[in-house]
Amino acid sequence: MIGRFGILLIPLIVIFSRLQVEWYWFDQFELGSVYGKRLSLQLAGAFIAFVFVGSCAFWRQSWLRPPQAEKDERRPVLTGFRYGLCLLACLLVMLTVLAIDTRLAWLAWSDPFSLSYWWSLPFSTGWPLLSLSILVLTLIMSGLTRSRRLGLAQVYGSVCICLIVARSWGLWSLALSIPDLGRVEPMLGSDVSFGLGRFSAIALGLELVLLQLLLTLSTALWSQLTRSTCLSDWAFSGLTKRQRHGLRPGCALLLVTCSGLMWLSRHQLLWTQDGIVAGAGWLDVHLLLPLRSAGAVALLVLAIVVLPSPFSSFRRRQLRLILSCIAVASFGLEMVLFPLMHWLVVRPRELQLETPYISRAIEATRQAYQLDRITTQQFDPSPRLSPKDREQGASTLRNIRLWDSQPLLATNRQLQQLRVYYRFTNAAVDRYQLRPDLLERQQVMLAARELDQAALPKRSRTWQNRHFVFTHGYGFTLSPVNSRGADGLPDYFISDIGRSASISGNKFLDISREDVKNNVPIGRAALYFGMLPSPYAVAPTQIEEFNHPEGDENTYNHYSGRAGVPLASLGQRIAASIYIRDPRLLNTGVLQSDSRLLLRRDVKKRVKALAPFLQLKGDPYLVSVPMESGLDQYQEDQHQYWIVDGYTSSNTYPYASILPDGQEMRYVRNSVKAIVDAYNGTVHLYVSEQDDPMIRGWQKVFPELFQPLAAMPPSLRQHLMVPSALFELQVQQLLRYHVTNPRIFYSGDDVWQVPKELYGKTQIPVAPYHITAQVKPSVDSEFLLLQPLTPLARPNLSGWLAARSDAEHYGELILLRFPSDVPIFGPEQIQALINQNPIISQQFGLWDRAGSQVVQGNLLVVPLGNALLYVEPIYLRARRGGLPTLVRVVVSDGSRVAMAKDLRGGLDALLQGTGSKDVVVQDLDKAL
Repeated sequence: MIGRFGILLIPLIVIFSRLQVEWYWFDQFELGSVYGKRLSLQLAGAFIAFVFVGSCAFWRQSWLRPPQAEKDERRPVLTGFRYGLCLLACLLVMLTVLAIDTRLAWLAWSDPFSLSYWWSLPFSTGWPLLSLSILVLTLIMSGLTRSRRLGLAQVYGSVCICLIVARSWGLWSLALSIPDLGRVEPMLGSDVSFGLGRFSAIALGLELVLLQLLLTLSTALWSQLTRSTCLSDWAFSGLTKRQRHGLRPGCALLLVTCSGLMWLSRHQLLWTQDGIVAGAGWLDVHLLLPLRSAGAVALLVLAIVVLPSPFSSFRRRQLRLILSCIAVASFGLEMVLFPLMHWLVVRPRELQLETPYISRAIEATRQAYQLDRITTQQFDPSPRLSPKDREQGASTLRNIRLWDSQPLLATNRQLQQLRVYYRFTNAAVDRYQLRPDLLERQQVMLAARELDQAALPKRSRTWQNRHFVFTHGYGFTLSPVNSRGADGLPDYFISDIGRSASISGNKFLDISREDVKNNVPIGRAALYFGMLPSPYAVAPTQIEEFNHPEGDENTYNHYSGRAGVPLASLGQRIAASIYIRDPRLLNTGVLQSDSRLLLRRDVKKRVKALAPFLQLKGDPYLVSVPMESGLDQYQEDQHQYWIVDGYTSSNTYPYASILPDGQEMRYVRNSVKAIVDAYNGTVHLYVSEQDDPMIRGWQKVFPELFQPLAAMPPSLRQHLMVPSALFELQVQQLLRYHVTNPRIFYSGDDVWQVPKELYGKTQIPVAPYHITAQVKPSVDSEFLLLQPLTPLARPNLSGWLAARSDAEHYGELILLRFPSDVPIFGPEQIQALINQNPIISQQFGLWDRAGSQVVQGNLLVVPLGNALLYVEPIYLRARRGGLPTLVRVVVSDGSRVAMAKDLRGGLDALLQGTGSKDVVVQDLDKAL
């Protein structure tokens, strides 16, 4: 007895320990109520599911125990192969339901928010799922032929249903809380919020009810069919009158569920893309919609007819037969008539029939990706750059980016990593107000110096080193994007660490050391939370933590932040050791009363744990800012923060198109900006899209989790930017959906593409890039994310899309359209003309043969006054791991191309049309 109780006690201790640690983890943000609410939602869902499956189990047990008086002799109604077919059908239904239950339960456990589109996920039989399925099915099959059948299949399926309902709390809570957007789709008249938040929850609920009913009925019938007398005689004598009547409610409920699913499938037409129309087309509205409506009504009436009624049995049988034929015919006709009518009726008149539906798809797709907010400007650039253009674009020229992230990171990794275990994962382009006399901010690249546990020498990868000593990275580098050192290497505003740390001004940019020090404070630059995956850390302890190198020596410190799960008491330490599955935590002997367990130190995982309903695309980026005093949960002496972009998305937005790359996404919003303290680990979620119904629904569920964007400290708000991940999705859809005329859209003769460029020796698509430039009619430059665009299969520039990120213009999109009757050179053409220049190509060849490698950087297309300026940096690096240096800058205005040592020399050559020893100039009309 004690042994059985002890075995039962072990999982309870594990569950309690995990709940305790998770509660403390949420409580460090003062969000214990969020975790409590999530647990309550899961328990409520499990309870409702338990009541339902319990009712099914009770009905099954009562149906399987007929009164003694009804056990009379009956002639067999199923014999021979008919009996075998019934056994096989019953078994197939049961095993199919169990397989689907197993898959849904696995998804619910591993990725519950994927349940909203589980049918579109490819089936992946990983070893845990496969082994679990084999074990469960073996156990079930072993119990199917026992004399005392225990209903293992029913129990297993019921447990799966309870788990699925509990773990899918996000679907139910959003369905109940999402508000109407006030935008109604024209086919069924429902608000688009129905597709964004309610459809998936209702569909999953009906599917689970259907699965449980099928499982209950199939296991009940299997128990009757496999009685010992039936198996020995290979015949079934039929059901008693009481059993036949007992089946009626179950069958009626099954038919009602099928009717609900078929009725709901009408909405699915709104986001099923077939042919040229995204969503329901003419044939969907005039054929599939009536068929599905008729089938749903027929099934509902059939469910009513199945129940006992005063009509004669003959009339009921006739009515059941008619309704069954209607329901089956609706399925069959959809399969047969749709392709036939599409070929016979729609194809000959496709444009006339589909025009209104194409208009709906264009409008919906543009709304779903916020393309309807684009402001279009016509721009006819001057054929040649003039001194007036240079003067008007002076603020743009001050921030022309000459350094790409890859050469800068390569330099950082050789000069600034300082130790083998430091890593620069990425370099984020940002802007800082380093000159108080200018309105525009200085464009820079900031790269965080993180500690990579995987890079520790093998002998140093001890358990104590990984979790107690090497706990954090340190510092960052800050470089201007528009200047270089005398040796061609990047300039640094901030570099190195410790006493060797360097804060420098830049004479070329007229930025002083004090300007940098005041506007980009370093302070306590330990990075306990970052981008790299990091194991748990325990701090502070009696063991000193490695802080940063100081020359040939190392400096050490103790963590004094607020992050982590407390380890003060023995109970907390036992719970933590169970949570991390490492009993060594109890035997270290170095824990103190203020020691804490630092979990989820990857900032994206940290945000995801707090808000699992958000998608986190793209890389976080680090900022270092002076913090105002008196702010709640922000410390004045803490300056480093990560900014993480959170998204809400859906693949069920009416009439919206999926992405051209095949990704099943029809709606997306960058709804949340998350701020993560790099030292204290605190997380703040700010709502950046108040009009998004999905985030408004989540605000209703967890009001304490979110804050308005206006509550973000101004010093951090100045560094928000439109994320590249969102911008790339918008660009993908704009390639086709910039066209708003249905006739032109149908013809497909105005499709754009992302141009290509040569980077190094590889041709790649031009990625969106940040520039600081003027947007007319403003005379001041602002921070933009820009993507050039060209017509499909043609390299000429047709326009570019720019996203604004500064102040009140944040999120605005501007489409600059170039005239279609005048050829404007695209990036690919300009690069070809550069490489065709005999002097430039000769110089490139000389460098390549001298043991070095020429790397042509990102080609920028920048508006300058009334002209376009093309700028391409040229880097040189040794073939075997040398430092990339900026050796030349190539510029062009579409009429000339010039190569000089710096941007100013290239611009002078463009305007004057004459070169010198170090400057190459050529008119492009002469080159052609």
